Amino acid sequence: MKYLLDTCAISELTKPQANRGVIEWLESTNSDDLYLSVINIGEIKKGINKLPASKKKQELLFWLETLLEDYQNRILTVDLNVMENWSLLVANAEKKGQPVASLDSIIAATAYTHHLTLVTRNERDFYACNIPLINPWEL
Repeated sequence: MKYLLDTCAISELTKPQANRGVIEWLESTNSDDLYLSVINIGEIKKGINKLPASKKKQELLFWLETLLEDYQNRILTVDLNVMENWSLLVANAEKKGQPVASLDSIIAATAYTHHLTLVTRNERDFYACNIPLINPWEL
């Protein structure tokens, strides 16, 4: 099985008190089966850019550089196929009266397009997209 990490999952690695279940799940999963989206990178970079100049900001920038190197062949882009699937997922969710946030829905469409299970703590944000989910915070 292959997985798309939601931003909350990959960001867990930067926390001083990271969730043990998430760390154990990541360590037990073959790294070649883990993928990121360009959306994750944008969300992470936005968070870093909001920080004032500090040691923490520099550490996070270094972590992001390392992440980009480690995942260089496993960062998925948003292309026409992703956006076509996005339009279907969002339309179906909205027809059910369950709108999905824009970036979350693009992450969901990326997982759907590439037949990946989405790894997230925010299951509720993705239920309406009807894609496979795993929550290592609850394992």
